[in-house]
Amino acid sequence: MAKHMNVGRSWRTPAKHDFLGSMLGQEVGAASRIADAWAHSWIDLTAGDAARVDGLDWASACSPGILARHATKSTKPVEIDLYEIQTATYDRLLANLAAHLPDLGYSQISETAWELGRRVTLRTHNASGHTASINHITGNHAVFVVNDPNAITEWAMRPTFAAEIARTTWLFRTFSTMGCNVAGIKRLPINDRIDWFDTVESQQAALPSHRDLLMASISRDEAQWAYLIGTARKWRATTEKVAGTAFRKIGKGTALSWFRDDADAFQEEKLRLFLQKPERQKLIGREAEWIAASRTERLAMLPPEQVTGDPDDDQNGYDLFSAGDAA
Repeated sequence: MAKHMNVGRSWRTPAKHDFLGSMLGQEVGAASRIADAWAHSWIDLTAGDAARVDGLDWASACSPGILARHATKSTKPVEIDLYEIQTATYDRLLANLAAHLPDLGYSQISETAWELGRRVTLRTHNASGHTASINHITGNHAVFVVNDPNAITEWAMRPTFAAEIARTTWLFRTFSTMGCNVAGIKRLPINDRIDWFDTVESQQAALPSHRDLLMASISRDEAQWAYLIGTARKWRATTEKVAGTAFRKIGKGTALSWFRDDADAFQEEKLRLFLQKPERQKLIGREAEWIAASRTERLAMLPPEQVTGDPDDDQNGYDLFSAGDAA
């Protein structure tokens, strides 16, 4: 297998889809037992084209398929909203949904929408995930959001999105991917990369007391992919288990840190993912000060020159968990 593959179809993709599918399975099972959860609202901010992968089941190998498949198992109503910004990609999304959703029992009700009986509605939107509406969400919706950009520079969740939903319902989980060294984006000037911290910190700021954020980073990954999971604190153990299981299947371990449970490790992982190695060395002993500082103060604490060589020749600068440890 080639070392570098298209980020949409890499060796990470099957594990990511297993991880996502397991979390949605938890979602369906838990909501069935929660009286406050009258219905599900699932939002995919980066739907892509939902293309079938040769040799794989469509309903397990793309996020729209995974969402549609798990919705068929729900005993409560489900609304699925798929966002795709690129028009050509969106056209392929519509064609692939039309080809595969009938196999799951869905009927097309318009050019851009499908239904499964009266229980599941799937809608598509040729728009940026940044514009995703939450007007249909009430306090009795269990909300699950997928945000799977090709790299962190294409993050599709607007800064206020998590806070908007948290003010509406207490039943809220997120699954976001973060590619931090894909195609050399980590060589961008620090003035660009520093905004990546705001991306995660907006999620931190939106956390109610019963929720937590998990940073799950793939061990020994030259592209430095990580997953940011927002979930209920009481689900931390089960979330760690499904993350470990998913990546153990492809022979990879994960480094896991929770924002509330181990803030120092969580913050250190952000520094490792977002800063170049010389920049991290510059901050040794001042990490907490830097995290607490303003944007202007942070920039003043780092060297202005841009690294032109390999910014991270150590790849994962922490003690790696084995695949077994990650579970």
